[in-house]
Amino acid sequence: MTEMYSSLTVIDGLVISKWSRAVFADMRKGGLTAANCTCSIWEGFADTMRNIALWKRWFADHADLITPVRVTTDIHRAKAEGKNWHHPRLQNTSALEDQVGYIPLFKELGVGVMQITYNTQNLAGSGCYERHDGGLSGFGYEVVAEMKPRRYSL
Repeated sequence: MTEMYSSLTVIDGLVISKWSRAVFADMRKGGLTAANCTCSIWEGFADTMRNIALWKRWFADHADLITPVRVTTDIHRAKAEGKNWHHPRLQNTSALEDQVGYIPLFKELGVGVMQITYNTQNLAGSGCYERHDGGLSGFGYEVVAEMKPRRYSL
C-alpha cells in the first residue's frame, strides 16, 4: 500500500465477490479501507440469514484483516488498527419477503444498507429494467418508513 492511502479513507460502496482471505488481503493491499459487501441479491429470508452467518464467521476467522462496523467510531478504530471494515448489505429487499418487521433484525445483525429494488420488480417496487416504472408499492412505502432513523429518548 502506498503512503497516500495511509492518510485516506477509501470506500467501495458496492462489492460482490467470491469472498476469501485472499480477497480480503488484496483489498487491503490495494488501499481500500472499507467496503459495502453484498450478502443478498435475490435471496429470500432463509438464504440471506445463511449469508449473514457466513459473514459472522469470516469476521471471526479473518479478524486480523477485517472487522464489522456499526458507528463512525468503529471506522476510525478499524483504520487505526490497519484493518478493512466491511458492512454487509442487501442489494434488494427480497430478503424481507413480506415482513417489514425483519428490518430491525437485519440491522441488529449488522446489515446497515438495503437497496429497495435491484433490476426487476419485487414486493417493494419497480426495478430499473421494468418497462413501466410503477415506483414504490404500498409495501415499499412501509419499508421506507421502517428504515427511517429514529431518535429515542430515555
